Amino acid sequence: MKLDFRAKLTMSQKRTTTMVVNAFFMLLTKKNFDDITVREICALSMIPHSTFYNYFEDKYDIIRWKFYSLIYEYYPEMDTVMNHYDNIERSGDLLYDFLESYKDIMRKIAKKNPQNGTLHQILKECMYEIGGIIAENCTRDKNFAIPYEIIFNNYINGFLSVLDETFYNDKYYTREQIRTFMREFYAK
Repeated sequence: MKLDFRAKLTMSQKRTTTMVVNAFFMLLTKKNFDDITVREICALSMIPHSTFYNYFEDKYDIIRWKFYSLIYEYYPEMDTVMNHYDNIERSGDLLYDFLESYKDIMRKIAKKNPQNGTLHQILKECMYEIGGIIAENCTRDKNFAIPYEIIFNNYINGFLSVLDETFYNDKYYTREQIRTFMREFYAK
């Protein structure tokens, strides 16, 4: 990623990234990810190609940067050593808050982007990358009967299932249901 998702952006950087991200997500509600071009993103966000490439490598980079920025916004301590069992309800709350904030636009995007399409694959890769970071920090200096990679892959798969059911199958889950899911994903 060209932009560090943890960095504090200047007003100009915020304005430019917001225009690019908003344009890109607007296009995602109308077209499949594979059919969107950088030229279209630049035209809709009213920025030159050179400015786009100062911020992002390509359209994949927009997804990665926005995803990581959102996760870091919701979970700023993801790089620190933590006990994952202490964060189960918080993880459920974060997932619920994300679903409530983004369900309308994500459902529109889901209609144009198939569940096994490129966009979905990129988001899965991002989830596993973030899961790896959190898993490493949650398991440092601990011994588990099951390798932590398996534990966290189960957790990430559960997270993805909730997102898929919400955005692709129009399911609705309460905050308490999602907290219960998180507890089950992390079953001791």
